[in-house]
Amino acid sequence: MSIEVIKSQIDNFLSNETPEVMAIKGSWGIGKTYSWNKFLLEAQKNNRIALKKYSYVSLFGINSLEAFKYAIFEHVIARELIGTEANIETFKNNSVSVSTALGKKGLDFFKSRSTTHAIESFAFLSLSNTIICIDDLERKGKGLDIKDVLGLVSLLKEQKKCKVVLLLNDGEEGLEDYIKYREKVIDFELEFSPTAEESAEIAFNGTELNNYAAKILKESSVKLNIRNIRVLKKIERLIKLVVPHLDAYEQEIIHQVVHSLTLLAWCYYCHKTDEAPSLDVLINLTSFSFEKSFEEDGDEHKRWKSIIHGYGYRETDEFDLLLSTSVRTGYFIEDEIKANAARKNKEVIAKKSAEAFHNAWDLYHDSFDGNQNEVVITLYDNFKKFTKYIAPHNLDGTVCLFRELGENDKADEIIDLYIETRKEEIQLFNPESHFFGIKDNSMREKFNATYHSFVIGETAEQVLERLSGQNGWNPKDEIILSNTSVEQYYEIFKSIKGRYELPAFINACLKFGQFSNASNQQKEIANRATEALKRIAKESEINKSRIVLYGIQLDDA
Repeated sequence: MSIEVIKSQIDNFLSNETPEVMAIKGSWGIGKTYSWNKFLLEAQKNNRIALKKYSYVSLFGINSLEAFKYAIFEHVIARELIGTEANIETFKNNSVSVSTALGKKGLDFFKSRSTTHAIESFAFLSLSNTIICIDDLERKGKGLDIKDVLGLVSLLKEQKKCKVVLLLNDGEEGLEDYIKYREKVIDFELEFSPTAEESAEIAFNGTELNNYAAKILKESSVKLNIRNIRVLKKIERLIKLVVPHLDAYEQEIIHQVVHSLTLLAWCYYCHKTDEAPSLDVLINLTSFSFEKSFEEDGDEHKRWKSIIHGYGYRETDEFDLLLSTSVRTGYFIEDEIKANAARKNKEVIAKKSAEAFHNAWDLYHDSFDGNQNEVVITLYDNFKKFTKYIAPHNLDGTVCLFRELGENDKADEIIDLYIETRKEEIQLFNPESHFFGIKDNSMREKFNATYHSFVIGETAEQVLERLSGQNGWNPKDEIILSNTSVEQYYEIFKSIKGRYELPAFINACLKFGQFSNASNQQKEIANRATEALKRIAKESEINKSRIVLYGIQLDDA
């Protein structure tokens, strides 16, 4: 039954004085209580509530009929106060009303400590012409029977002229007596089963998220067909913790956070109900393993694959992995979020910038128009704008075109601009890394000069001597050590003497290969040093014994 139909039925129920009993049933977490309160408040603001009093009671933990009766009295509030909690003031007013109705003798009863049962009885007698909402029927205490609850509900309707609404989870255990007696007590029963769109509207109405994040959250939850309001609110809470830290980043970062968190949290909270794959399946997902992850037979795996594929999720990257940890723990570490978001943001900007520069080339490729001046100016301006994100081979292509078109000054200028802007990224200018395929001689020469001006200055032995006495190093150190040959490492290790000096030199090299996220350059340092040590080990049995102490795995030969 749609939300609008439910709302219409509730409105009709509230707007007349006819005593009647309505039941609203639906699956756990679907938003029955939330929607009832929302529609009740709207009806109050629109003066659509006929009776003057209202009481909301949860049966959770209530163990006796007398306690249930008194709870109804305790929570009575005036129609005008709907939307606020019952409190000591409302209870005081209710008590005064009862004592006034009973006279002085009744007031004396209330002052006596031995008249608790009488107070409860008098309190219940005062109930009439009241709208009563009874929630959590299936969570009642063990000392209270459902048939007694329904008996009291019938009495409230027939003798007290009350209007009663019951909210219950459909399909829960322990509702056998409700099913048995409902025809005698319930006037009409509503099935609360909102669509994913309606559930999102209920859950995120008035959200504090910015418009873009709220839009992505709603779209994402609908794609996954999430209808459980409690789950939706948990997802929203997680997103609200992260999004305020993303204002300085590209919109794509917000999209990934909201899109990924919605899926990750859905897997975490809904896996046990078989609606979703486990979170572990998702966090191990890579674009390469997507098909393999769901290769098992069975409709369940086919359904998961279809849902995740349709959702647009292909792999779990490092940022997603951090988000998945926060789904489990329920909190985020701000520095970690910012660091990962900043790293991802650079990737997004680089990709967008590369695409923008590539699009500037369309003026050259897409027509035979006589637009040379426009092509040169567009490429020149876009190059200056996106210098930080342009690959060396794209620089080479632009330089070669400018030279063909007689724009040598601009060609030289963008080479110099590129070197100046990215001089800290020294590996960009490494002849061994990028020179293959570069056509422009001037660019090759300037790159080569830049690289060597940076790396020349210290020998590998001098760098290792400095690193052996400290924990830190700089990019220049890595470049020098990664360009040191196996033969050079052999000579260095053979020449160093001393109980402390030799191990310090060797360990300074090997530690680069022990990092969990070691770069190719760092691995190369460790690999070359290791090969040199293996060569030394082959020279004698004693050297073999010495090298093994450094954890080097030697060949059996």
